[in-house]
Amino acid sequence: MILASPGTSGNSTKRGPLILAWALSVLLVVALAAATLSVVALRRQSEDKAEREGAMKAARQLALDFTTYDYKTWDADTKRVLDDSTGQFKEEFQAGLNVVKTEVQTNKATSKGDVKEAAVVSNDKDSAQVLVIVDAVVTNTASVEGVQRRYRIKLDMVREKDRWLTADLQAVG
Repeated sequence: MILASPGTSGNSTKRGPLILAWALSVLLVVALAAATLSVVALRRQSEDKAEREGAMKAARQLALDFTTYDYKTWDADTKRVLDDSTGQFKEEFQAGLNVVKTEVQTNKATSKGDVKEAAVVSNDKDSAQVLVIVDAVVTNTASVEGVQRRYRIKLDMVREKDRWLTADLQAVG
């Protein structure tokens, strides 16, 4: 017969497994919470990347469209720019089209853009600022062989519905 020492009882031997089960339960809850937070963070990181890539892709296309035109297809060329624009930029671009069209057609001007680099400077869910470098070969009646030009363009992009549109375009540098 085993005698219990004074001050102990049979309850202490029952508490050991109970404490162990409770500790394991707490660890399991903590591990599940950490796993859930990791999944949420990874999903958000993936969404952020998709937003940046979407804004950059739209900015690259607008910069290409903006620097690529032909006096023979001016209306279609400028329509592409207008279709991917919004706000003040769209209004200003549209307001100047007739004057520029006259110059382009009179001088039989063409420009063939080639996007070299693009980078998102800042972004959030509904807006982004993108820098784009475009090389273009410009021809006209004064330069039939063409002149190489480099454009550094800052585009302010906004998301309207599920599309990225250009709200502002500025030549920089």
